Amino acid sequence: MIKLTQDTRPDDVGPDFAKPEALGDVRAWSYSALKVYEECAYRTYISRVKGVKEPSGPAADRGTQIHQYAEDYVDGTMGEMHDSLFKFKDEFEELRELYAQGKVENEGEWGFDLDWATVGWMQKETWARIKLDALVQEDETSARVIDYKTGKKWGNEISHGQQGLLYAIGTFFRYPHLQYVQVEFWYLDKGETTKKSYTRDQAMVFAPGFHRRAIKMTTEKEFAPTPSKDSCRWCPHRKGDEPECTWGVS
Repeated sequence: MIKLTQDTRPDDVGPDFAKPEALGDVRAWSYSALKVYEECAYRTYISRVKGVKEPSGPAADRGTQIHQYAEDYVDGTMGEMHDSLFKFKDEFEELRELYAQGKVENEGEWGFDLDWATVGWMQKETWARIKLDALVQEDETSARVIDYKTGKKWGNEISHGQQGLLYAIGTFFRYPHLQYVQVEFWYLDKGETTKKSYTRDQAMVFAPGFHRRAIKMTTEKEFAPTPSKDSCRWCPHRKGDEPECTWGVS
């Protein structure tokens, strides 16, 4: 006899999503925070436990400003499109039209608790945070997630691929009715794109892996330094900076 139903939902939080008895000093994570932690946990300790604010550089400030231009144009706050968006002129015009039709979630800030249930961005129980630039509801079962990038495409394939996979996982947790998600990165400076499509089953098989990695971060007690030339090169606490990391290498 042919079964027409699954034994469990693909997003059912089961044994692969074990919860700790208690969280550590860092109680919430995002993709960027997890990336920093896995490169060097001590940098996370400096910024997230000791509260030493990391300075924002010119490239990051420019990216923030261009993201604001995009958000304001899509939701109609800005009348004319800023020239930094011109390489995606047709795409942003379409997003603006779809937003007016109620089909676009603009600058989503998604919070999830330890069970991957949807919560607010800054609630006490918020454990995971996913921030995305736009989500387009294509139809009843499919959607597109769009992330604007002001950095380069080449050399970031692995990192952006992981980030895109997490976008898909978060979308499937947040919207149980969706079965298909296409993740798009728009590289605004170069006019380049990358696109990756996922079914629910394809994406959710990787969810336990992200869960375990994030549990390790949010239960961490030691925050051991792992200095390397690559990670220390871009660390705001490298030698010569203030405050200077004792363990940094050059």
